[in-house]
Amino acid sequence: MTIHFDVAPDDAGARTLRVRDTTEAERFDLHADRELSPEQASTDEFSRPVDAAVVLTVGELHFPLHNPAVFFQQGSAVHRSEDEASSEWLQRGTYEVDVLVPAVKTYVKVCDARVRARFGDGHTVLEVDPGTRLVVGARSHHEQPAGTVTTTEDPRDVMRAISTFGSALKTHSPDRSWPTLRGHPPALELGSSLEVPDAVAPPETGVTIEVPPDYGPIFSVAPLAYYLGATVEPGSRPRLHTEGTTHEFDPDALASEVADVLEHCFVLDGTVRTAGVYPYRHEQADVVDERTNLDHERLFELPLAERTAAYLDIPRSVTAELLRWHLTADVSPEARYAAALPHLVNALTAIRSPPPEPSRVERAPEPNALARSLAQDPDDATTFVRPQDAGTPGHAWVGEGFAVEAANPTVGSFRRGFEWPSGEGPLDVHVVYNDERLDAPDELAYSVHELADTSVRVSESLPTVELREALLEDTDFLHFVGHVTERGMVCPDGELDVRTLPMTGVGAFFLNGCRSYEQGFALLTAGAAGGIVTVDDVEDEVAGEVGYQAAMLLDAGFPLYAVLDVLDRTEVDTSRYTLLGDPALTLRRSANGVADLWTPVAGGDSNADEIQFSSTLYPTGENGLGSLYSFNHGSGPPSLGSARQTSFVLSNDDLAGFVENHVSPLLVDGRLQPANSFTVDDFQ
Repeated sequence: MTIHFDVAPDDAGARTLRVRDTTEAERFDLHADRELSPEQASTDEFSRPVDAAVVLTVGELHFPLHNPAVFFQQGSAVHRSEDEASSEWLQRGTYEVDVLVPAVKTYVKVCDARVRARFGDGHTVLEVDPGTRLVVGARSHHEQPAGTVTTTEDPRDVMRAISTFGSALKTHSPDRSWPTLRGHPPALELGSSLEVPDAVAPPETGVTIEVPPDYGPIFSVAPLAYYLGATVEPGSRPRLHTEGTTHEFDPDALASEVADVLEHCFVLDGTVRTAGVYPYRHEQADVVDERTNLDHERLFELPLAERTAAYLDIPRSVTAELLRWHLTADVSPEARYAAALPHLVNALTAIRSPPPEPSRVERAPEPNALARSLAQDPDDATTFVRPQDAGTPGHAWVGEGFAVEAANPTVGSFRRGFEWPSGEGPLDVHVVYNDERLDAPDELAYSVHELADTSVRVSESLPTVELREALLEDTDFLHFVGHVTERGMVCPDGELDVRTLPMTGVGAFFLNGCRSYEQGFALLTAGAAGGIVTVDDVEDEVAGEVGYQAAMLLDAGFPLYAVLDVLDRTEVDTSRYTLLGDPALTLRRSANGVADLWTPVAGGDSNADEIQFSSTLYPTGENGLGSLYSFNHGSGPPSLGSARQTSFVLSNDDLAGFVENHVSPLLVDGRLQPANSFTVDDFQ
């Protein structure tokens, strides 16, 4: 069992219930109004799946952050509290309450009592009257494919394999626009025959996508086939068939038109789902309803094929510019890359295949960086490419060559991401300084997360034998600061070539040294899940600044693709940094629920008593596309989660609470800094 409940003593006695997910190294505390003596409870207490549950008798439970509380009775949502205005006592009864804790999916069952959620000091407090029996249930967010499909290299077999992706959908209703109701598609592997396990047989939705039997078109339609539960079949031209309706795609613009249809259906589902069990309005739903007249209830009840046909009759202008997609993958149209598709599609990544022609990158060390290049090999044969911009903050390259300004994943790195981080205890971070000239305190930013325990070790000037041991031992995250050459990681007594290691126990990494891509890729193929590397020489000052800022972002729960995008928005030159492995890999979950970057807007529409901010979300995992994002500070409607940037105004009173309680760094004057390092006066 990965979920554990413990009583943690505090200043008032044994009043704290600690909830731990040992699979993902997450934890949070619930503070009660009296001493606790929890007893194990049946998971059948809840209508929703939980991994473990305990019984408490309390009058109040204090949650770690300010998050909305949703109240259910007999499977239906009856109330949502997100601020003092919506905080009200509900009549006596039995309720299941979802308080949207980011770390672990958590429910509280209130038995025969009045109940309400109130908010204060950056926290949500659940109150019951009279003090009564509560059941706390928790479920790990960890998910893996339900099975593996074997396919031959025949494009028609690959079509049949991709047709199984929709089996992972947990519902065919518009509620599948919620990320937690979209499971991971089955894994793919190449073999001598097509084999589809019964557990992942293609769903019968009545939706079919026809494309020519070529890898490029097949790969490009995979995300749409997954979301619509569609069967992919061979045809002379690309088209979508659903309930008597045929939608034609331009063969010369297939990837972009598929992305348009996916976004159109997704936004409409996100709007229509408000007629279901989760009736929560958001900004995008309001705009859609202003632009057109939808019969939400009728559309919600239609079968998927009929609903999709109805959506295709609605002009694209109704849903235009309401979302910003977060990830794009350029995938080479070759059979060997088919196995990457389930992992890309799991994040609803837009796929371009074949990729638009990339540009060739010629590396040229800058003069003042030569001191750190340490006689690089002039015969380096690695081909570096720069993919064409996709307009999304995240970008992955799955093909020949090594991409800069994009992630370079492998199927192995995706799979290893399922098990990372793993094991009991706090997240293990090892910071290695092998350059005495670099004294930037990278390690300081890895231990400030509010909902996770972290063990940070610091080593200096490790010789080759000790660095080898550090790379072989189990470590969740390694941050290396020092010189790197194509021949190895530089130590006081020589160089350690990671390519000579049979394996590594390092889960993820940041190799902050010149031209570290070769050594980083060796870590990836030896067993790591992903990391940050460089493609050229880097100045000492730049390396120190990037290292510190990247550490803040990683600790705050930003996925790798977001780290690269945010660093690109700072005033530091990060053009020589790039990613290996899964672009959506995170060191830990964001305490805000979803990683968000806030920055003050210079010259915004504000006055002396308020300040304008912009916020950019970076969806990932259970807080991916389609999640509901509410601002805990300031005003404004909730938003349908995407990478879209929004602007809003905070009063000085709201701003004071914001800088005190916000747990992600702010981007101010081109530099990332902890929110609590500011005061209201700093923004005047």
